Amino acid sequence: ELTEGLERYPQILVNVRVRERVPFSTIPSLQSVIDRVESELGEDGRLLLRYSGTELLARVMIEGASRDSIEGFANEIAAVIRENIGEL
Repeated sequence: ELTEGLERYPQILVNVRVRERVPFSTIPSLQSVIDRVESELGEDGRLLLRYSGTELLARVMIEGASRDSIEGFANEIAAVIRENIGEL
């Protein structure tokens, strides 16, 4: 009964090695992509972007209705992170 009406969506996680942990909000090109992705996901998905607590990694996790879409979104965000603060 508790799960009645619950719809499961695919989830993807992409890890990106970084050289430093800076607030994501200080990277304008990243914030622009995040805003667009969240808008496109709407209420049918979610985006979680955080740093690992133990490694120099940024973690991009996206859930959404279309696996192809969320893979594209995750890879796009990962590319912007690599371009700006990726490991040398």
